[in-house]
Amino acid sequence: MKEKIAILFGGESVEHDISVITAIQTMKFLPNEYSYLPIYIDKEGAWWSADNLDDVKIYQNFSKRAKRKRRVSLVLGESELLVRKNGKYIHFCNLMAVLNCCHGHIGEDGCVQGVFECCGVAQTSGLVTSSALCMDKVFMKDILKANDIISPKYVSLHKCEYAKMKQEKLKEIEKALEYPLIVKPANLGSSIGISICKNLEELEASVDLAFEFDEKVLVEVLVQNLREFNCACFTFRENLFTSTVNEVKNKTTIFTFEDKYLSERSANKEVDKALAKKVSKLTEKVYKFFDCKGVVRVDFLYDEKEKIFYVNEINAIPGSLAFYLFKDVPFKELLRAIIEEGLSERDKKRRLKKTFESDALKIFEEAKFENKK
Repeated sequence: MKEKIAILFGGESVEHDISVITAIQTMKFLPNEYSYLPIYIDKEGAWWSADNLDDVKIYQNFSKRAKRKRRVSLVLGESELLVRKNGKYIHFCNLMAVLNCCHGHIGEDGCVQGVFECCGVAQTSGLVTSSALCMDKVFMKDILKANDIISPKYVSLHKCEYAKMKQEKLKEIEKALEYPLIVKPANLGSSIGISICKNLEELEASVDLAFEFDEKVLVEVLVQNLREFNCACFTFRENLFTSTVNEVKNKTTIFTFEDKYLSERSANKEVDKALAKKVSKLTEKVYKFFDCKGVVRVDFLYDEKEKIFYVNEINAIPGSLAFYLFKDVPFKELLRAIIEEGLSERDKKRRLKKTFESDALKIFEEAKFENKK
């Protein structure tokens, strides 16, 4: 059987439904020369194949509406995918690459990237380290700060420590930062679990809310005189391509889940050339610095009065793969480019030396090492 492109989506994530939409869009526009296999991760973490995974209606009741659904699993150390039949896993197909359409927990944070890396399957997005650092807002901001890339001033909290020293930690935040503040789960996207606070009572409630979604929480100063921009970037044949720069027009202070995914795209608009040039250069800088792969969208906050751009988030696998930002690149061509790039990167890694011959085992054996009690 011909090797397939796995289109991976879903997952145990608050962005599960958006991932389904991204995957269905991707299936529709994938170039004809590729044979693909959709793999759906349900909300409990099980991996599935089915005959109608491109039908958005089935996800309202997957267990009943999916046709010929079957559990699938990878073989570690190989590019083989197994399918469960009559209680046993048997060969299903081999994978040449995975086109990851997952957003958030497990799919975007480096977890599945490590699994596919172990299997030698080419990937169309960043690998383990890059994905993890882009996903965790605290790590991301620590690295930005250490390299003089501006992001809003912040404090991070860990759930266990916060539970033991709640009042002390709240006082530390008030000493380090000035209201108004914005509180976020460190590893979530789509503005879920995020709130703005203007006093101690609201701060405490906001932190408690954020800890419902994550073990780590970020508290940062709310940027004033705010305008928001985003820009996407991808690599193809050692060249960087940036998208148009869009200004985000949302109805509320926070760019909410509804603003991102349930409102008309026409609410956004392209920006003037001077600002766009700054955003594009910053996007390229961040993309290179975090060793990103595939399509990445960087979100910026801009204090219009102070004329300062702040890096807000790095989306390693953005919703809809940010295809709508690339005005001159059809989605089909964008997919072709990131698949080709993923295969090229895999081949480069295969040419690197992975083993080293040594006498360590022989010396260990001859020493007749004994474990002393």
